[in-house]
Amino acid sequence: MHAVTFSAFDPVRVTLIGIGGTGSFLLTHLLRIDQGVRALGGAGLHVQAFDPDAVSQTNLTRQNFAPSDIGRNKAVVLVERCNLYAGLSWDAHPRRVQPKDFQGQHLVISCVDSGQSRREIHEAMTQATRPPQYWLDCGNEARTGQVVLGQPGLKKGLPTIIEIDPRAMEGEDDDSPSCSAVEALTRQHPFINPEVALRAAQIIGEMLYHGVVSAPAVYVNMQGNLRAVAQECPASEQKTEIKALLPYPQAANA
Repeated sequence: MHAVTFSAFDPVRVTLIGIGGTGSFLLTHLLRIDQGVRALGGAGLHVQAFDPDAVSQTNLTRQNFAPSDIGRNKAVVLVERCNLYAGLSWDAHPRRVQPKDFQGQHLVISCVDSGQSRREIHEAMTQATRPPQYWLDCGNEARTGQVVLGQPGLKKGLPTIIEIDPRAMEGEDDDSPSCSAVEALTRQHPFINPEVALRAAQIIGEMLYHGVVSAPAVYVNMQGNLRAVAQECPASEQKTEIKALLPYPQAANA
């Protein structure tokens, strides 16, 4: 069981990179988590979302957008919607993330599918004066996906996606859009992105509600049964007293 190095009793600063197939669903989950944290007496989340792309017609079949969103920036559209819905002041950035954007962040979430994007994110983190405390990577192929929580820069912390699977840094971006809604649905399993987003939300909820993480790596297989695989949690370099909004369920039932 890994003890989280920050407490949701204080404002939690989150950076979400990529508001596409996975990120568009995960942003909505973050809104629900924020409301839960506040209901439990926590200070809530402040999210900054990054994506340089605009919503296209073919995005509507697999991403969390409406026809009226077409032509608008993905991050701006969904952050605006969250802010109006819940009276929040989250930030949208219609561009790629930069090293300065990681300053003082508790959690960075990457929802990208290419090694090129991960290389850029990893490089930006290493250039930041104050790197984030945690990096949650959400990636997927056509029918499989993974969610990996790591602590960048800590030798004895949770390993990042780069340390677990160096192949995640390989490859280039494929920015070619789907030519039709049919192609968008057949290129990948239609529900792989919502499934990965849900598994990421489970980890984030555990971090913020309970102050611990039991399974920092989860793997999803939509070709057969869902598979959840937990890696061993190494001891953190930062000794932290757990300040949780809720007791962990197993401890509560003991």
